[in-house]
Amino acid sequence: MEKLIQAVFKEVIENKNYDESLINKYFSEDYTQDVDGVTLDFNSFKNHIRKLKEKVVEQKVVFENIISDEDCLITKHYVTSILQNEEVVKHKVFAEFKFKNDKIVHCDELTFLLEGDSSEKKLGSEV
Repeated sequence: MEKLIQAVFKEVIENKNYDESLINKYFSEDYTQDVDGVTLDFNSFKNHIRKLKEKVVEQKVVFENIISDEDCLITKHYVTSILQNEEVVKHKVFAEFKFKNDKIVHCDELTFLLEGDSSEKKLGSEV
């Protein structure tokens, strides 16, 4: 699962382009995400990623910790985003991923803005 989650972040998040086929590859159609008190279904999540790609020029993810068992993986990671306006935004993220049939079915995530304008706390979540 660790290699799978690293591939997700590299291919979906760090990828400069929106590629729905990659989302479909890694995420279940039943996928839900709870992020900072907001729940996204699969279509809302895809829209969130699409909005990110419109707003962000580049994203880099650095994992500090990854802990897993047979169907759950927890990460502490940092995301640095460079926006279209050249602003740099950094978030610290804690995320718990649940898996079923080798796809992500749920993510429970907390994000903390480390650097950047406070309006970017929920970067890309204007769904």
